Amino acid sequence: MNVNTASPATSSAFSDREGTVGFEGDVTVIRSLSITDPSVARYLGLFSPDRRAEELARAISIGVHGLTATSMRATVDDMTAEVGRILESAAAAADAHLGDAVEAGRSELAAHLDPEIRSSLTARTVNELGALHEATLARLDPDRSDSHTSRLVASISELLGPQGLLSQRLEEAFDSAEADHGMGRLVDTIEKRFQEIRDLVVGEQQRSAEAERGTAKGVAFEDEIESMLRNEARSHSGCIVERTGQLSGSLGTQSKVGDFALVLPEGTRVAIEVKNTNRVGLTGATGILHELDQAMDNREASWALCISRTEAYPGEVGSFGIYGNRLLVVDSGEGTLTRVALRWIAAAARAAATGEDQVDTGAALERLSRLRDLAQHFSRSKKVLGNAQSGLDTVREELDSLRGQLLDLVEDVVRAIHNPDARAQSVA
Repeated sequence: MNVNTASPATSSAFSDREGTVGFEGDVTVIRSLSITDPSVARYLGLFSPDRRAEELARAISIGVHGLTATSMRATVDDMTAEVGRILESAAAAADAHLGDAVEAGRSELAAHLDPEIRSSLTARTVNELGALHEATLARLDPDRSDSHTSRLVASISELLGPQGLLSQRLEEAFDSAEADHGMGRLVDTIEKRFQEIRDLVVGEQQRSAEAERGTAKGVAFEDEIESMLRNEARSHSGCIVERTGQLSGSLGTQSKVGDFALVLPEGTRVAIEVKNTNRVGLTGATGILHELDQAMDNREASWALCISRTEAYPGEVGSFGIYGNRLLVVDSGEGTLTRVALRWIAAAARAAATGEDQVDTGAALERLSRLRDLAQHFSRSKKVLGNAQSGLDTVREELDSLRGQLLDLVEDVVRAIHNPDARAQSVA
């Protein structure tokens, strides 16, 4: 390959002799080629002689690729231009056709809606509405006997007129003289309901009055018990009496069970319930034993005592009953059996504190039986004292004797229960 840079003014950049460019398969062979373009000579002059042929081949490849791409781009541009012209022509034709169709539709619609044209839809509708309006007015005209309005007025007159059906039914319904008619039944029902309401109100008033009387009796009895307990406390140094019936306890703000809390000199705390009712149940959720358990929890006590003004306990309890750490006594406020119960609790607490926990069962049962008998005898004697006017001094002497025996027997019973070696003689 020869590179000619001597004639920069040559009109052709390439000169080819016959047979200069040949092909061997996909390889292009250039045997003798002169390039008169000075820029080519300057470019190849930048390389060493052994690299000039390689750089020239690379430059020819790049040029061929550029020429090919340019030809394809020209072809695509021509096709795009042709498609654009076709689309513009089709759009123009479509616009013209659509405009003709719209105009034709507008003219047709105007013809159908034009009221001046008798055959148009609007003209026919107006005529039909006018006929319907006239027919409706005729059906509603009250001056025409066959109109709907006239027939309606006649029917209403028959129903609501002075002698109409409604008037007759109302007279029958509101006739209070007939018991089987509506007003008669209503009056009778109202009278019955008022009578029932009156009975309920009167009954509630009576119950409220009875409850107030019962509450007043209970409060008065509590006052007596408080006075008795404080008198008893004065005879024992260190006793504390608290009236807790209106105070909340450990079970919550709504729990006021436990009318009194008594602290004995040795520190034993006793919860006391006071009853002034005709009947006091023993067991179950509403029984006094369960209530005393709650009183102990509420007042943080280890013993509980119930004082009943009357013989309200079941028959098996009697006037003095012991159920574990719960005692039940009948005491009208005189205080003897209450003092017996408190002495029992104090002695039992002392025995438990000193560890005297052995029990002579026989001696305990004997003395408990004797204690119950004496308590029952004491209660009967009190009744005699309250009801009889004669022999008053004799009964009082017997009561004083029984009171001393009861108080002494409590100590003896506790010793017998907690100390088997103690063999105290039975009280005669």
